[in-house]
Amino acid sequence: MKITSITINNHSRISDCTIDVRDNLILVGANGSGKSSIIRCVDLVLGKTTQQLYYSIDNSDFENEEQPFAVEVKLEGLSEDELSFFPDDYDVIDNSLTVRMEAALDKDDLTIRRYFPKGVGDNNLRREQLESIGWSMIPSDFSTTQLDPGRKTIVDDYLKEVDASGDESKLAEAIKSLSDAIDGSDAFNEALSTLAGQLDPVLDGGITANKLHFVPEAAINGDLLNNVRLQIESKSGTARQATEQSDGTKALIAFSIFGLLNSGGMIAIDEPETHLHPSAQRNLIRILKSAGKQLVIATHSGVVAGEFEPDNITVTREGIPPAQPSRGFLSGKKDQATLARWWISSKIELLTAKRIIAVEGQSDRMVLEEAAVKMGRHLERDGIEILEAGGCQEMPHVLDIFGESGFGLKVSILIDEDDGRNLAKLAKRLGVTVDNLAEKSVFVSRKDLEDEYVSAIGADRLWNAMCNSSLFTKNMLKNCQIASGASTPDEQDLAEYCRSNKIICAVVACGTFDKGTAEKVSSVAEVLQNAS
Repeated sequence: MKITSITINNHSRISDCTIDVRDNLILVGANGSGKSSIIRCVDLVLGKTTQQLYYSIDNSDFENEEQPFAVEVKLEGLSEDELSFFPDDYDVIDNSLTVRMEAALDKDDLTIRRYFPKGVGDNNLRREQLESIGWSMIPSDFSTTQLDPGRKTIVDDYLKEVDASGDESKLAEAIKSLSDAIDGSDAFNEALSTLAGQLDPVLDGGITANKLHFVPEAAINGDLLNNVRLQIESKSGTARQATEQSDGTKALIAFSIFGLLNSGGMIAIDEPETHLHPSAQRNLIRILKSAGKQLVIATHSGVVAGEFEPDNITVTREGIPPAQPSRGFLSGKKDQATLARWWISSKIELLTAKRIIAVEGQSDRMVLEEAAVKMGRHLERDGIEILEAGGCQEMPHVLDIFGESGFGLKVSILIDEDDGRNLAKLAKRLGVTVDNLAEKSVFVSRKDLEDEYVSAIGADRLWNAMCNSSLFTKNMLKNCQIASGASTPDEQDLAEYCRSNKIICAVVACGTFDKGTAEKVSSVAEVLQNAS
């Protein structure tokens, strides 16, 4: 079975919503946006016992204490064995199972009920039914606590599942051999004699060395695998216990074993990326996905989110319902889906932004950011993120992925006019003329951004700055065309040179900006005004 929808009403930290759950549910949002609260709400329905519910819910969970706080989870794809646990509780129309948790306050009295609203009997959820659902919620410190030195670890749980009955006699012989070796050891016998000498005068009746024995724990309790530890040999040949590994390696070990111990069901994890570098995050998610379970993950990590199809992602923002693209919104567009995953992986902040400004490339971004600073704009504070799309031809993909039909973000676009062909295509896509692109938050640098900033700064001033910059050699500057008899290039020639050396020219240009200059780069000023 798997979750297909989650409905939350009257929760103090989550706006009323229904989330359409696809293969997996990847919750992306800033701190305090409610993503962890959504996982907690599902855990109230599918994970907590009745007693635990009363310890978990209080007045602070209610947006309005006069109304019930309710969470409803729909499960589909139940096998015949799974349905057998709910004979009177599933929806006979589609064989789905809906579980509803409803909490109500009457002054200080809390009443909680968990039941099946689509069943024939309106029955309460029983404990054995709860266990059959197979929901597991994993805390963020799971990998470290499960492989913490000096305590029972998940490796011990894994060893219990190993059927070693065929080797029992061999293991017993090995334990006996170890016991005999200890008994026959001169070093151990000497240690026992010394200990007996200390104990004999103080113990009632005295004691001799032959009454003391060092014994392996497995020989005492009959557990032949007691205190067996997992060691990992490094590339250098050094073997260390699993409990002595780095946090990243511990996470990979712990989650791998967890997947082997728990077949089927659903796993919820809050911020699995904690303490892991990007490659370890990627490997961890691949391990979790290979287990074949439905995953519900809250994350800040673009690496984590980028490992899933874009329509599996739901974005949480404080004060508004979670946002998600329509189911299969990139269906049949494999390359576009790959592009979306790459953008999300490289910059997760795009999903949590209030607005995106899409530019063609890195030099455009540099000019936009510096102009914003000089104009007194604080893009990060205002929730504005800049996306380097890679060219004008990519802008329709930006709109498909992040715009109204995708993640529902407000998108502004800054593009070059160039020869006008890409502008015409974009205008047609948006249903406006090229002259009216600004109505759709598309702003055009004419002829391009280099033309605009050279004009705003002035050719003489920018050329002098280039000549004084360590980024340019004299030979490099000789490649800039200068009219016969002139000592500096005109605006047209300098803009052409800047197009051929976009990054370093943008660096120098940004260094000359002041508020007045920035405001003269008209397309940049317009897109910033639109994003305010």
